[in-house]
Formats: sequence, structure tokens, C-alpha cells
Amino acid sequence: MLKRTGITVGLGFLGGWLATLLSLPLAWMLGSLFMVMCLSLMGVNTGIDKRLHRSAIALLGLFIGSRIQADELLGLVLWYPSVLAMLVYMALMLFGGYWIFNYANVGRMNAMFCAYPGSMNSALVLAERANGDLRWIAISHSLRLVTVVSGAAIVASFFVDDVALRSSTSSFSIMDGLPLVLAALCWWLGRLLKIPLPEFLGPMAAGAIVANLGFDYSLPTWIVLTAFLVLGASVGARFSGTQWSQVISMGRYGIAFALFALLVAALMAWLVSSFTHLSFVAVLLALIPGGVGEMAVIAMVLDIDPVYVVSHHILRLLLLIFMTPLMIRLANGPVKQ
Repeated sequence: MLKRTGITVGLGFLGGWLATLLSLPLAWMLGSLFMVMCLSLMGVNTGIDKRLHRSAIALLGLFIGSRIQADELLGLVLWYPSVLAMLVYMALMLFGGYWIFNYANVGRMNAMFCAYPGSMNSALVLAERANGDLRWIAISHSLRLVTVVSGAAIVASFFVDDVALRSSTSSFSIMDGLPLVLAALCWWLGRLLKIPLPEFLGPMAAGAIVANLGFDYSLPTWIVLTAFLVLGASVGARFSGTQWSQVISMGRYGIAFALFALLVAALMAWLVSSFTHLSFVAVLLALIPGGVGEMAVIAMVLDIDPVYVVSHHILRLLLLIFMTPLMIRLANGPVKQ
């Protein structure tokens, strides 16, 4: 696995470098993603060690947490319009996606998990426990993730003039290692308490603690860009071992669902931004069903409050986890004649 991870990261680096030369938005994440995805579909054996992927998520959480100020959290109560919009959006995604994937003849329960508008990892874990067909669910979510992440980055870049990563350019010192130790401890505590996404929320809490104690801390740019590269390569490697026939068979439904998700999210973001002070791009990133880490990356690069975006995705994930047993019972219920 170590050799395969090294090859995949190397391919991701090549894709990120080429995307940088072409001045593409989110070059190190999207360039890495498409390079690894294309070569995976061509038969290259790719993959990212789960420990490296989770470490990249942890670094991202720490980076976001270092930007959180306690007084900014008072603004949570002002976000209720987009929270309500997210609830409506969840319902539309579940019913609309279920209707789309029913045409793929994968079964009612598999169609439900294919339409799951949340984390791909959590969808696969829950589907496995319910004896779902992980093959079709993984392909549909991979296509959705690629389409939504790349589409969101490109669309959002049209609405923001200054696309730049704001982090430290200084070298890494011994003192910079202390927040990393705290992040590791918070990650371990999160796993102990069985909170969702402990590798993300634990380090994010650590970053917030450091920031609110008055320390001026920011991860060096090269570390943040490395995390972006690993996240992109991880998404692209989801297609390793996938046959073109499988992608073509499920692809039209997965891409149709992703485009449906983007279109409805854009419409609801426009409605919310028209009647509130919230910006269109911020609401868009908070609604669309991309991964928490990927949406947080786009938010940071576009200088949008990542706490706002992440809070919506975490809330949606928690709601989906609690709703899943009921949805499974409904999906396994008797078919109406």
C-alpha cells in the first residue's frame, strides 16, 4: 500500500503542477483529482492509504480551526435562513435522487444510498451495514463527488475576483509542532467520544483553542497545499479497479444526479442570497453535497468563512445518520402493486 500511495501522490503532484501552469482554479486539488482519476480508469493501480487521507483531513481541520474566533460564533443564529434551505434541499436530493437512481434498476435501498446527499464514506459504511451493493453506490458517489467538487470550484470562481490561499509562507519550526500535538490529542479524544468525523472536528477544535488563546498560528502554505493534493488524489483513486462499462452503465445516472444537485443548490442559494445578507457563493458551498473537506478547501481558497460552510455539512451529516434507520425501513417496505 505504501508503494501504491507514493505512486498516486506522485501522479497527483504531476496533475497539480500541470493545472498550476494552466492557471486552473484549485489547481492542486482538481489537477490531482483528474490526473489520478483518468489514469485509474486507464488501468493504473492507484490508492491512498487511509491514514494519509485522514491526516490530510486533520491538517485541514487544524487550518480551519485556527481561523475561528469565539465572537464570530455568535453569528450562528443569523444563519437560520440557509439552515432551513438546507433542510428543504436535503429532502429534494433524497426524493429526486431516489427517483433518478430507480431508473438504474439497482433496487430501492441501493437507490436510496446512491442519492445520499452527504459524506461518501458514511454512505458506504451505512450501506454496508444494511447489506447494500457497495459497487454501484461507490461509483455513483464518486461521479457525484467529482462533478460537484469541480463544478462548484469553477462556478464559484466566476463570482469571486481574488482566488488565493491565505496562510503562512514561513518555514516550519518546533513551536509549530505544539498545535499539531494538540490536534492529535483532540483527534484521539473525538474517537474516544465517538463523535462523527473525529479526524476533522478534533483538530478543528484544537486550532480554535490555539487561536482563541491569543497565539498567532498558521500552517505553512506547502503543508496546506500538500493536504489539498492528497484530498484530490484520494477522490480520483476511488475509480481504481473500476471498469469503463461500469462507469458508462451507472455514469449517466450519477452525473444526472450531480447536475440536478448543482442546479437545485444554485437556485436555492440565489433565493437565500436575494432575501438575506448571505452571499450566493457561501450558501452554494454550504448546500451542495460535496465532501466536507473538499467544500472547506474551496471556501478557504475563495476567502469564504469555512466555519459557515462546514457547520452546514456537519449538521446535514448528523441528520442523515439519525434518519438512515427510518429510510432503510421505508426502502425495505412492501412494494405497492
